[in-house]
Amino acid sequence: MASQLRLHVLLPIALLGLLGAGFGAYAVGNKPAGSDPSGVPLITTHRDKSKPAPHQAPNDAAWVKGLQAWCAGVNTQIQAIDQPQTVADFESALGEYVQVWDSAEPSFMKLGLPNKQKQLAIRLRENVKASVAELRSVFNHTQQLDLEWLQSQIDDGKALDHERNELTKELGAGVCFNKDDRSGGPSVIQPAPLLITSQLERYGKVVVLFYEPGASYDAIQTREARAGALEAHAGFVSVNVSKNQQVGQLATQYGVLQSPTVLIFTRGLKLKARIEGLYDRTAVVQAVKNA
Repeated sequence: MASQLRLHVLLPIALLGLLGAGFGAYAVGNKPAGSDPSGVPLITTHRDKSKPAPHQAPNDAAWVKGLQAWCAGVNTQIQAIDQPQTVADFESALGEYVQVWDSAEPSFMKLGLPNKQKQLAIRLRENVKASVAELRSVFNHTQQLDLEWLQSQIDDGKALDHERNELTKELGAGVCFNKDDRSGGPSVIQPAPLLITSQLERYGKVVVLFYEPGASYDAIQTREARAGALEAHAGFVSVNVSKNQQVGQLATQYGVLQSPTVLIFTRGLKLKARIEGLYDRTAVVQAVKNA
């Protein structure tokens, strides 16, 4: 009975606190923590408001526009995540948050650095990287039903969210993550081959899922493949088979003839395992360990 209470009552409460603290605040209808003056204060280099703003070089202005577009893209991806209703939904939503941030990081790195305020931009890079790591840890501790740890992370989530908004404001892009922003934005997810390469650089192994959107069977396998990748501390890339440009070259090169299909790569794009049809996260975890 106690374990059931932890699973069905306490766990969703802890996860709601985390999602409301940051990462996907607008997805659960809360104000982003960065907009709350009571949020965790962080040391940030602020310009003296009594002095005129320094002139920004044209390339810096272009960089800021790129940052704004990236922010809008992240917002668009996170707003597309369904609000969790059950314990299983919470796990799935967490996995989607991880995938969005993990996929957004390479496109943020592609922006490069502005000529001015480089240190602020580097801090923003570190924040994005820390957000990815934090969400991965949250996902894995959720699997372990580690409620005390999850509840202890709420302040950390607020701090990351608050710092991210403060840095984007300092860099001239305004409040980057705003639940009221419905302007949309370009996808922040890179083409699959580039994303696979970046995930391999970071994690050493990557689980690549070929799936068909809208197919209920594929939706279950997507959840299991992503959960297995996160549990095994591997990268995860999903490839939509309905998008010919995205899937054609990869599918041909590696002989993918059906969905869902999971391929597991190690550095150097070495294919180590293939799983077709029915599988669960345990099978994915074992395949990653054996790779």
